[in-house]
Amino acid sequence: MPELVVKDLHVRVDDKEILKGVDLVIKDGERHALMGPNGNGKSTLLAAIMGNPKFTVTQGEITYAGKDVLAMEVDERSRLGIFLGMQYPSEIPG
Repeated sequence: MPELVVKDLHVRVDDKEILKGVDLVIKDGERHALMGPNGNGKSTLLAAIMGNPKFTVTQGEITYAGKDVLAMEVDERSRLGIFLGMQYPSEIPG
């Protein structure tokens, strides 16, 4: 079964280190919700997984099904099924 594995991930934005050693394993079929106060690194983690060029991985690794995600271009990641969907639900009156 494929797994997304994040090991000891350190990520910088400009001169500021945002993530300092994050570990995460997501097994096939699992769903995870990232929750917490603003400024804790949720978006930074997702941006690093997705390959946003503004975020620099300085240490650690990200693998999916044993393949090095950090060595892949964004389109290669999406073909593996790694993508980010943001949800902004509509407000329902009443």
